Amino acid sequence: MKPAISTSLFWKGAFAIDGCFNDIAGAGFKFIELDAHNIFGHLSPGFIEKTVAALQDSGLLIASVHMPYLYPISSPSKSARASAVKSFARTLDSVIVKAERLCLRPLKLIFHPGVSVEKISYAEQKNSLRYGVKEIGNLFANDGRFEIAFENMLSSHFASTADDLKYIAELAKADINIKTGICFDSCHAAYDNLPHEFLSSIYTQVICSHLSDNYNQPDGEFHAIPMSVIHSKIDWKTIMGLLSESAEIFTLELSKPHAISHAAYLKMAKISADELTGFVSGRAGLKFTAF
Repeated sequence: MKPAISTSLFWKGAFAIDGCFNDIAGAGFKFIELDAHNIFGHLSPGFIEKTVAALQDSGLLIASVHMPYLYPISSPSKSARASAVKSFARTLDSVIVKAERLCLRPLKLIFHPGVSVEKISYAEQKNSLRYGVKEIGNLFANDGRFEIAFENMLSSHFASTADDLKYIAELAKADINIKTGICFDSCHAAYDNLPHEFLSSIYTQVICSHLSDNYNQPDGEFHAIPMSVIHSKIDWKTIMGLLSESAEIFTLELSKPHAISHAAYLKMAKISADELTGFVSGRAGLKFTAF
C-alpha cells in the first residue's frame, strides 16, 4: 500500500494552501487527499490557478478529494440538499476539472453522509438520505472518472455504525451508477468501538481511508499521528491487513498541535506512514531519523 496525507492538516491556512504542497513533498509523500471543504470559500479563479500550479510544481498527485460538507445530504430540507449538490458541482467544475491531469483515476470522492443527531434526528436523516444519495447519483451519472465513498461518522452522528453504513451502501447501489464504497475513519470509529473490529465488519466495502488515532480520548475529534509504540486501543497491524485487501492507498488525516511546525509534523507523519506500510510489506517497526 502507498500512503497519502490530507491537506486538512493546513485547514487554518486554507487561503494559502498552495504553500503546503512543497512541504508535503519534502517530507516524502507522493499522494494527497485534497480537502475541498476548507478551501471552498476561497474558490476564485486566481486561487485555483495558483493552487493547481503549485501542486504541479510539487510533483504530488491527488488520490482523493474530501468533498464539502457545508450542507447535509441527509437533511429533510430539499433546499439544503440542493445547496449541498451545488457545492459538489462547483468543486468539480472549479477545482477537480482544472487539476484533472494531476488526479489518479478513478479519483475517490469522499462524502459525509450524516450530521449530529442533535441537529437533525436519526430517523429524519435515515429517511432523507435516500434523496441525497439519489441526487448525488444524478450529478455524477455514469462518469467513470470517479468513485464515491461515504465516511463513517462520529457516534453522535447518523452513519456511525456498521448497520448504518450497510444501509447507505444499499441506497448507493440502487441510485448511483458509478462505483461506491466506504471511507473508513479510524478516529471516528475509536470513540465507541475497537476500530479493527469495526473495520472487520465493513472492510469488503472500503475503498479508501482516513487514518489517525484519538489515543483513548473520550470525545471530540482528536486526529493524532498513529504510532504502534504508543498505547492505544487500535490494532494497526490488523487495520492495515484488512485495508490492503480492498484499497491501494491509505490516507493520514491529521490535526496538528499549534506548537509544532508543519515541516516537523509532516516528517513525523511520514515516519508513521512508513511504519503502517511496513505492516503489509513485512517491514514493520519504526525507524527514527533526525529532522
